[in-house]
Amino acid sequence: MRGWHTRLALLVAIGLVWFGVFEAALRIYGGSEAAPAFQQLFMQDPAVGHRLRPGASTRFTTSEFSVTIAINAQGVRDDEPIGPKPAGERRVVVLGDSIALAVQVDADKTFCHLLEQRLNARSDGTRYRVINGGVQGYGPMEEVRFYETVAAQFDPDLVLITTFVANDAVEALDRSWRLDASRPAAVEAQAEAERRLRRIVRRSMVLQIVNQRIEQVSERLRPAQQPLPDRRLLSYATPLREDIARGFEQAARAAQRIATAAATGGARTGLVLVPARFQLDDADFQRIRGGVTRAGFTIDPQEASRRFERVYRPLGLPILDLLTSFRASRDPLGLFFQHTVHLTPTGHAVAAEALARFIDANALLP
Repeated sequence: MRGWHTRLALLVAIGLVWFGVFEAALRIYGGSEAAPAFQQLFMQDPAVGHRLRPGASTRFTTSEFSVTIAINAQGVRDDEPIGPKPAGERRVVVLGDSIALAVQVDADKTFCHLLEQRLNARSDGTRYRVINGGVQGYGPMEEVRFYETVAAQFDPDLVLITTFVANDAVEALDRSWRLDASRPAAVEAQAEAERRLRRIVRRSMVLQIVNQRIEQVSERLRPAQQPLPDRRLLSYATPLREDIARGFEQAARAAQRIATAAATGGARTGLVLVPARFQLDDADFQRIRGGVTRAGFTIDPQEASRRFERVYRPLGLPILDLLTSFRASRDPLGLFFQHTVHLTPTGHAVAAEALARFIDANALLP
């Protein structure tokens, strides 16, 4: 028995050593969001859940890009601090998730910065400042809380709410409790345990890779008749499930709350729909449609965009669907990186041009 314990302890020790070796190698050479240098960009926030850490900075490198990311003293990705608004300045606050934050491109290549350049090119005697309020992992409910607790203090003249149509309905549904603190204690305890587990996984590059491989193997072994595991794709699926329909409604509820708060401060609000890559890439779409159809649904790659437009329309706010501009670009497939769902510099440039036209067409900054 003593020998068995010794062998087990030796096996565990060897495993820990190899784990440490792989972890160190991946942190040095891997270029992953699990790397500590990337994770230190974020901090926990009791009001929002998490946000960007004021004053943080890092260099983020992967096989597709190498980018310096700097967070200013107010906790947004900006080269300058944000103080009181001076006379002659008008401000635009862009709310959103990782699409807006855009850690894949340098700050001066993001659609926020490019939009600022286009507005200032008016040379009308007004200085325009576009503030990037995007945060990795945010959904509609986090954007509400972030605006109310942080971004409203920037004194915006215009608030642009970017909606990533591929997952914002599901995220709005799952986190609707954030608006009115209505989540049951037992559910909150389970959610906290899940958040702790995710934080542990995010801090380890080895665990990130293991988790991805487990999900891939599970997907292959899953019986054909089992319901679709990824609910985000149900935003595009017919028939529309009742819970997903509620998610669209909750997203509209969040947008209305931001617009009301913005109007109280004298700002206008615009809604921007951001498509997923597979809405432009048919090969990408064909790779994902099989699981949806096996689960008994049909899927239309444009349906989530249409559903968001329908649920937003009664709010009476101007809406821009970037899918139209993306389709009309010279190289639609070059607008997204191939290994992420995020925009390339070309994608950001197309988005910025569309946003500038949208602002002018609706006289949002006359």
